[in-house]
Amino acid sequence: MLNKLMKTRTEATTSETMAAKPFHYANTSNVDIQHNPQFQFAKRHALNLYQKKAIYSFIPKNGCTTLRTSLAVANGFLDEQHLSHTTINWVHNNTYTFSANVKELACAAYRFTVLRCPYDRAVSLFLDKFVDKTPVAWNFYRQTNNIYDLNDMTFTDFIHHLYHHPHLLNGDIHWRRQTDFLVYQDYNDYFEFSDFTTIEKTLKNKLSLKMIDTRGITKHGKDQHEFISDKNHSTTSSYQLLGLKLRGQLPDNQSMLTADLKEKIQKIYQTDFDLRTKKITSHNQ
Repeated sequence: MLNKLMKTRTEATTSETMAAKPFHYANTSNVDIQHNPQFQFAKRHALNLYQKKAIYSFIPKNGCTTLRTSLAVANGFLDEQHLSHTTINWVHNNTYTFSANVKELACAAYRFTVLRCPYDRAVSLFLDKFVDKTPVAWNFYRQTNNIYDLNDMTFTDFIHHLYHHPHLLNGDIHWRRQTDFLVYQDYNDYFEFSDFTTIEKTLKNKLSLKMIDTRGITKHGKDQHEFISDKNHSTTSSYQLLGLKLRGQLPDNQSMLTADLKEKIQKIYQTDFDLRTKKITSHNQ
């Protein structure tokens, strides 16, 4: 009797876990799902952890290099013992290698994503991609008809332009709204970016996934610089910020923000703020 009861409970739990979850954006249009751009975008950013039938919806600037590398190792495509800058290039060049198909999405047993405070994400994006003049910065340069000199450009310029030209929000995945990346209406876990210890422990317990921290290779992350708060740097030029960066320093997040910028970021990314408030109630916004 006890064994039968335990079997029944196990089957019920499995059935509940495997039950199909509603998709985000799937019925926003009556067109063929293959031609639904919102759904296809979110689907493309939903990655498989094959052996665990798990789906990770990745969002740029939310620890995704570490997590994508960890998935690539777990899926057997990379060797943990031989990670290098070349490896990270492979990860970036194979961003969509593990994108799930519709069947894999529907049959996933576990779904997770990582959310980040929109203020911090915007600052991190500028200090990383714009100060270093990566292809992301040049993409913005072209989309704004070359009106900014990337050396003179400031964080205030970046936010003001997005605020006044909202059509540019879909111009690059690094500054696109986080909610656009979520293929499901609900996930088993919405992790907080600033609490990587919880992410690491939870994924190890639930998926036996070993987290591989890539910050030492990419030179990203707060442990790579001394963060200063000597003044407000929201109007400090990208060139001057690069000088600080080369000396091992960067302004902290609050030094890059003003009340006006926070208000504009709040309006630009309102759906992201709402999602974090709803799903991550234990963290301050």
